[in-house]
Amino acid sequence: MADTSGELHLAPLARSREFWVLIRDAVVFGVVMAFAGLAFLFVVETGDFWGDPTSQGWWGGHWWWIAVTVGTGLVVGLLRHVLRMPEHQPGLTDELEKEHVEPAGVLGTVAVSSVSLVGGASLGPEAALGSMGGGLGTWVGRRRTDEDMQKATTLTGISAAYGGLLAVPMVATLLVLELAKPHRRRFTHAVFGSLASATVCFAVFYPIAGTTFLGLYDVPSYAYKDWHLLAAVGLGLAAALGALVLAVLTGIVRRLAARLEGKTVLRPVAGGLAFGLIAVALPLTLFTGSHQLQTVAESGSALGAGFLLVIVLAKMVAFSVCMETGFIGGPFFPMLFLGGTYGYAIHLIVPDVPLALAFSCVFAALPGAIVAAPFTLVLLAALMMDLGALQTVPVAVAVLTSYIAVTGSGVLAAMVQARASRHAAARQPGFGSGGEVR
Repeated sequence: MADTSGELHLAPLARSREFWVLIRDAVVFGVVMAFAGLAFLFVVETGDFWGDPTSQGWWGGHWWWIAVTVGTGLVVGLLRHVLRMPEHQPGLTDELEKEHVEPAGVLGTVAVSSVSLVGGASLGPEAALGSMGGGLGTWVGRRRTDEDMQKATTLTGISAAYGGLLAVPMVATLLVLELAKPHRRRFTHAVFGSLASATVCFAVFYPIAGTTFLGLYDVPSYAYKDWHLLAAVGLGLAAALGALVLAVLTGIVRRLAARLEGKTVLRPVAGGLAFGLIAVALPLTLFTGSHQLQTVAESGSALGAGFLLVIVLAKMVAFSVCMETGFIGGPFFPMLFLGGTYGYAIHLIVPDVPLALAFSCVFAALPGAIVAAPFTLVLLAALMMDLGALQTVPVAVAVLTSYIAVTGSGVLAAMVQARASRHAAARQPGFGSGGEVR
């Protein structure tokens, strides 16, 4: 007798009413978020017209840019004040882990993020898009009696938001699932719902836009050799070092920004001044980093290894400033810029390491040191650089190495714990900024 246990196991899911309701919602989410994404990304893409530099080298920016970035900070502060937004609100990763996005906060997130990105903040569009899709998913999911279906509907909405953002719909689905880690009771629902919504969004978005927001990077192909796996370990460790530097710089900026705690308007104004000054000196630090990374891929050799490393450090500071002073945006795109630029610099320092190997490995491994989304990052690097199957293996090795070195080893957790301890100590009587007693 044939074993039909697999068929019996799958039948309840495919034939259940709740499954088809979720698929119906996924189709609707995909269509809605395709047009919402087109509108949002149109604003972001056309709003950066003011940021054309005189050159991509030192002091290639215009001094009047500072007026734009400070004005952006002022508008951000006023919006946060008028909309009564909390000083610290959940980020994209927090919302994915909770599988819940509060619909009431979507308007504020989208408004502030739009102003932030148009004003040159070193952040990505994924926070606003994820908030729109997740807010829609949570709002619809509240009509479900089952909590698992509510959360699966939220994840389906977030995936719909990313269908036109990343290279292909599967990457959007993988990113959501890896970061959210849904419980096995709703995992299959989340997989099918997310893939359906992201695919529908892509099917509507791509013919209109002609491309996804995150494009392809043209780096020379290379022939795989066995020693590339060992090189990938070294590239992963270099990416881990970069991630730790980013964590340290973020901690320093956070402590400085804490002096403006409670100053809703002044805080982003100060942040705008800071990243505006950085942009005047180094224009490649402006905006999301997506188009700027294309410039690096095309002109990295002319810019030189030392200059690229300076760009990486400056972008880290600008990114940290924007994250800690009230601007709203995602961390994913800036970290991809950091990884790709850092990888190009390593190739220039060690020319025997092929450009595509260094670029793709560090591109994925720097964010991979902090974000537990290895499949997403490996697939994203492979698709965006048109890597072959063999050339994808070193990328996986680099991501695994960087994650083990930073997060898996507990180094990052120890840094976070130390920072939390210092923050708690500063709140004790007798301690305070400037030595005053609280």
